[in-house]
Amino acid sequence: MIKIQRVSAPSELNDETVSTLTTLYKSTGENVWNKPYIKKELLKMSHNKCCYCELKLGEEGKYMQVEHYHCKSLYPDEVVLWENLLPSCNRCNTNKSSHDTKKEPIINPCCDNPSDYLYMENYRLKSKDNNLIGCTTIDVLYLNESDSLVLPRFNIGNKIQEKLQFLEDLLIDYIDGNNSTRRRNRIINGLIDLLSLADPTKEYSATAATVIITDGTYQLMQKQLERLSLWTDDLQYLHDIAVKNSLCKNEI
Repeated sequence: MIKIQRVSAPSELNDETVSTLTTLYKSTGENVWNKPYIKKELLKMSHNKCCYCELKLGEEGKYMQVEHYHCKSLYPDEVVLWENLLPSCNRCNTNKSSHDTKKEPIINPCCDNPSDYLYMENYRLKSKDNNLIGCTTIDVLYLNESDSLVLPRFNIGNKIQEKLQFLEDLLIDYIDGNNSTRRRNRIINGLIDLLSLADPTKEYSATAATVIITDGTYQLMQKQLERLSLWTDDLQYLHDIAVKNSLCKNEI
């Protein structure tokens, strides 16, 4: 889970439309939120990902659902209130169900920074200092489901660590004297490719960011590249994004 910047409401969802759709829902129970213009803006806002687990939406069998942070059955006046709508996968939306977020808040990624509440350890999310909001978020959304979430996180982390080991070997050869332009570029561009996995547009970007930033090989390579004056502005920019999106127990 990463922090999401809420975009402006679609122009079609003006005050009059909100009032009309809310009245219609309260009288008929119709799925008034299921509008293409609402879904389009929500997907854009989250980079086509579930706002909670970061699953990429829009692919086969991974359809977006309009999630109501404050449950629509309990708070019908917010059924199409833009600030209450989030993009979610079916798994997270189903798990959250009718949970009352006003009585027992969970992380709202458009309002809260998940890294204030959560950290990742062994590809499982944990609550920082056992805070209640973090614990409730993990439990309500079942964010440590083994097959659906923990295994994909592990697979991503394993690939990242394999690539880091490969790049470290190249860097060792470079330092030992095989310092060709080609080898230098392979190291720098390889790290750029890795750090790009932590970009907010990428699936499971928080996992990628956390694995990279906390990896000892990466940390050592960063120091070595800085010493060799090979740590570029592009690397620093992507590194800063990764730090921002990471879920670390301690501040980086």
